[in-house]
Amino acid sequence: MRAFQIPLLASFAILANREVSLSQIAPAPSTETLIDADSDSANWLLPAHSYSGNRQLKESEISLQDVDQMRLAWKFELPGSEPVETAPIVWDGTVFVTSGRDDIFALDASNGDIRWQYRPSVKQQVGFPRNRGVAIYEGKIFIGMINGHLAALDAKTGKEIWDRQTVEDPKTGYYSMAPVPYKGKILIGESNGDWGGIGNISAFDPNTGDRVWQWQSIPKPGQPGNDTWSGDSWRRGGGAVWNGMAIDPASDTLYLTLGNPTPDFLGTVRQGKNLYTDSMVALDISGSAPKLKWYYQFTAHDTHDYDPAMPPVLFTGSIGGGPVKLVAAGDKAGNFWILNAEDGKLISKTPLSFQYNQNSQPQVGSSNYACPSWNGGIEFNGGAYDPVTNTFFVPSSNQCAKWSAANRAQFVAGQFYLGGSEPISVGPNSGWFNAVNVSTGIFNWRKQLDLPANGGALVMSYEPSQQSEPKSSLVFTGLLDGRFGAYDGKSGSLLWQYETGAVIWAPPATFVENGDRYVLVASGGPGSMKVPELKQTVGLNMLTTFVLRKQKHAEK
Repeated sequence: MRAFQIPLLASFAILANREVSLSQIAPAPSTETLIDADSDSANWLLPAHSYSGNRQLKESEISLQDVDQMRLAWKFELPGSEPVETAPIVWDGTVFVTSGRDDIFALDASNGDIRWQYRPSVKQQVGFPRNRGVAIYEGKIFIGMINGHLAALDAKTGKEIWDRQTVEDPKTGYYSMAPVPYKGKILIGESNGDWGGIGNISAFDPNTGDRVWQWQSIPKPGQPGNDTWSGDSWRRGGGAVWNGMAIDPASDTLYLTLGNPTPDFLGTVRQGKNLYTDSMVALDISGSAPKLKWYYQFTAHDTHDYDPAMPPVLFTGSIGGGPVKLVAAGDKAGNFWILNAEDGKLISKTPLSFQYNQNSQPQVGSSNYACPSWNGGIEFNGGAYDPVTNTFFVPSSNQCAKWSAANRAQFVAGQFYLGGSEPISVGPNSGWFNAVNVSTGIFNWRKQLDLPANGGALVMSYEPSQQSEPKSSLVFTGLLDGRFGAYDGKSGSLLWQYETGAVIWAPPATFVENGDRYVLVASGGPGSMKVPELKQTVGLNMLTTFVLRKQKHAEK
């Protein structure tokens, strides 16, 4: 792999990879450091910065006035041509990033040089080639892989410490999400929603890989909610834990969004609401095993794959003029939901995508139209909340499809368990960048986009020390054609933009190195989002890093 460093006043210079002293990598963070991650704006310790899942930080180093001074710092080429959805982790001058094939690269944060690399050559049995990042905890790096393995590496050297197959049936499930360390355990959910498995999240011992506990998203006979599944359809009910989580360390509450029921499209074989699919759940994880505190089901008896793939975001917003503890998520039906984090009661529901015929059932022997398609709505990276404007920023996509069902659904290990044909996407394909007022659920502004938008959001909130200065916020997001931009959080005006050359499915992150503020984002192949409107040739898979140098301020 190649690292490219770009001086601010010079052209590209291809740098030879060189080994950096391993002693430069400090011991990995502790439980206390991770709990306080929200107050650490120099590092990026968790996939969405902190346990809240909110990619937001207080920031004074980049403002509305000088964001256009940001320049390319360095690039690092990632292997493969599949979509890249990695959430970088940054700790003490090292960036940890993954490819879609479970390669890990530890890079010098100042120039992108390789410190170490881990290339496991994983053989995939089911699923999609995706990896959404790693975890760092107490001297180790953790990765869940597409072959159902969980592995631990030495954070300084990349040397493998242990590698365990922890997905119990790798023909029905695998890992795509980034693990999350929490109070002496490694938490990770299983991606199995379309292969006839049962969704679950497990906690593992970081020293051995032994499973400590597991919570399954489909209730068994005798458990509350099992009667929402007809017959024994619960046995292959789906409810995958695709991507991410939010945690409240004060109450040890874990928030999850759970995937669609299976078989997809053929609801006649699983009559009922099909709990806890297409739901957000709040779990008490303070004891030896998780306990369900509450749930909210977004779509009962889903037949269109409308699951909430977006990870939950936990935040305190203003409702009716006062602070309320809230949790938000979006689904592939195109809805943005805000719930009360204490009891799961609905605060607001805001449609963000074009919706049509969603209550229809896919038909056997014919097809009908419904919108969005299963690649539409709000996807895996979701958005972020800004306390300065009391606004939630989230991208969404418009994409319709023709749907059909089969006469029956037959489970075959290692194959899709769909109950029908894959939906046929119907154009036009477009998107929105949305700013939702949390107090009302109504838009502050919307930016219509000529392509679907899956790139997530990063918010930098500026609260000046002088009362005479106005509060402001910057929002970064990436688009399907590779444009990565910064927007004024209050007006939606585009202030800065860069063409990365490949499709942005990955969430942005930020860190400080040697006193300079960096912003980085990964891009790669289009995968299932290769829509006709995406006309240009897609470039190399790449991690692209930008910087605003402090000396630029002195020159102004």
